[in-house]
Amino acid sequence: MMPAGGSGGRDNSEGFGITSSSARYLSKTQAGRSLLGECWDDVYILYQTSSAETHVFNETTVLILRSLEKGPLSAEALKQLTEDSLGINQGELGADQFEFATTRLEELGLIEDSDVAIAVQ
Repeated sequence: MMPAGGSGGRDNSEGFGITSSSARYLSKTQAGRSLLGECWDDVYILYQTSSAETHVFNETTVLILRSLEKGPLSAEALKQLTEDSLGINQGELGADQFEFATTRLEELGLIEDSDVAIAVQ
């Protein structure tokens, strides 16, 4: 996977029901860093070597993963960077769509709350 660009810096915490002081930071897990994949049209097939599972993702989900290549980001910055990578305006990626994608990636063990990452290391 190719890493994404800058991290953005606008505060969109209201859209996530959180305040800046309790901002949620997400990072890739080891499993998320070891994915192998291919893209066909708008479908991304990713093989998770740690579990031997194959996942089918859309572009938004893959861009969320790519945006975390360089390290943890706040949920707000991650959403903004994903929107930038999609070429859409800030706020056009629905908070519910973003939350669904990040929750699913967490369930699969590909990303985690960075507090968990820090505690594990």
